[in-house]
Formats: sequence, C-alpha cells, structure tokens
Amino acid sequence: MADVDTDPVAALATLRAHQASHPLSILSLAEPILSSTTTNTTPKDESTRSDGSSHPQSNTNNTAPSRASVSNSDLDSDPFLTPASLQADLTHYKDLFSKLRFSYLEQVTKEKYLRSIVGDPPLVVTHDENMALETRLAAMKTQVKAHKDQVDALVREMETTARDLATKYQKVTNGMAVLERLPDEIARLQRDVDALVAEVTEKQRVAGRNASADPRMNMSLEATETALEEQKRRNKEIDEEIEALQRQLPAQVRQVDKMDRELADLEKRRNEATKIARDLQKRRMEGGRDDLEDMGRWYKSSETVLRGLLGVESR
Repeated sequence: MADVDTDPVAALATLRAHQASHPLSILSLAEPILSSTTTNTTPKDESTRSDGSSHPQSNTNNTAPSRASVSNSDLDSDPFLTPASLQADLTHYKDLFSKLRFSYLEQVTKEKYLRSIVGDPPLVVTHDENMALETRLAAMKTQVKAHKDQVDALVREMETTARDLATKYQKVTNGMAVLERLPDEIARLQRDVDALVAEVTEKQRVAGRNASADPRMNMSLEATETALEEQKRRNKEIDEEIEALQRQLPAQVRQVDKMDRELADLEKRRNEATKIARDLQKRRMEGGRDDLEDMGRWYKSSETVLRGLLGVESR
C-alpha cells in the first residue's frame, strides 16, 4: 500500500483496475448524451411537442407514433446539452406521458362503457355499487398519493446522492489526470535537480581550486555564522555613526553657511583693498601725488604744531 501511495503510476493503475472491475452504469447511460456533444447532429424536431400538446384526446393509434418520436428525439439530441435543457426535456416528457395516459384511460373507459351497454344482457350498475367503487377508489387514491410521496422523496434523495457522487467522480477523474501528468513532471524535476547538483558540484570544485585566493570560502559553518554576526555588529555600529552624523548635519550646515557669508564679506573687503592698492600703485607710477600721503603729512605737521603749543614732547 505504501508503494501505491508514493508511486503515481501504481496509484493510477490501481484506480483504473478498480474502475474496470466496478463499472458505473450511469456512465453507459450517459454515453448517448456525451457522444452528442462531439457529433454534429441536427436539432430536434419540434413537431412532436406541438402534436402532443394540441391533441390531448387522441386515440390509441396515435400513441405508437408519439412514443416512436420520443425515442427518436433521444437519439437526435441537442449537441449542446446542459442540465437546464435536460430538465426542460424531462418536464416536457412527463407532461407528454401524462397526456398520453389520460388519453389511454379515456379511450379504455369509453370502450368498456360501450361494451357494457351493447352487451347481452346489458350491464346495469346501481347507485350503491357506484358508491362502493367511489369509496374504494378514494382509498386507492390515498394509497397512490402516499406511494407517490415516497417515490418523490426517494427521487430527491437519489438526486442528492447522484450530485455528491458526480462531484466525487469528477474529483477522482481530475486526480487521475494529475496522476497521468505526474511521471513527466517528476522526470522533468529530476532532470532539473540533476542539473542543479552538477552546477553546485562544479561551483564547489572551482571554489576549492580558488581557496587560496579567498580563505573565507573554506570556513566552517560555525565560523561563517560567527563572521556574519561580527559583520552585522559592525554594520550596526556604522549605521549608528551615520545616524549621529545625520543629526549633527543641520548644525554643521548652518555653520558652513555662516562661514560662507563671512568669507564672502572678507572676499569683498579684500577686493576693495586690492583695488585701492592698485590705484595707489598706478598713481605712483604715473608720478602723481597721493592724497593719503598728503593727508598723512598734514596730520603729522598738525601734530607737531600742537605738541609745540602744548609743550608735549614727542616720543
């Protein structure tokens, strides 16, 4: 049993053997319906329905053609059968057979009545006999109704069981289809596994040949896990440093902006001083007097006069 559970071929063979030994009669009954979906048959003749519906009180001679047409309609099935269409056909046939039964009973009753009145001697039925027959007929109708209710309940139970069995059979059929595909899938997966094993073996061989270039490739699993934890710890420290620097970044940016403004001010003053120095140098080269120099001499002479007046000696 374990081999059957693990081997899809054996499981499929077991299921097919079980189906062969226990065939489902419903499948043989459904073959005409199933075959109708694969053949290009002509649509059913609707004249059978119209004739049966328009003449409910036909004689017994019309009964045989009607039944023949019903059997022919089973053979000339709709190529697109659905549960709804089958249910509609079933309802139609029930109504048709009910009308045929009514027509048959009416014909037989007429025949018996005519025989009773033309017989020798004629059959005379009294009122008491009619009442007895009515009572007996009522009891028989009650029994028939009870049997009909039982049959309806049994039919509903059979329909429910049939639907459950159809669902289970569909699941088994789908499972058998999967089992049919499994050998090819297993073979393909085995080829993929073999290719991956060969690839891993080749990579291991290349890694063993290049072990001297990278000693970490020869580390054991525990050593590799330790190195990985150490690297994670370092990465965590680096992340913390990055976060600290990011928190300091706004202050550093403001300081840099301040220094940029100061540097721009210094650049402006340097440019102004450079411009003044160039102007002075240009004037000296041209032999002109310098205003600052004249002002300096004037300040110096004024200082000498003031010191003389005040009696302050210059140091």
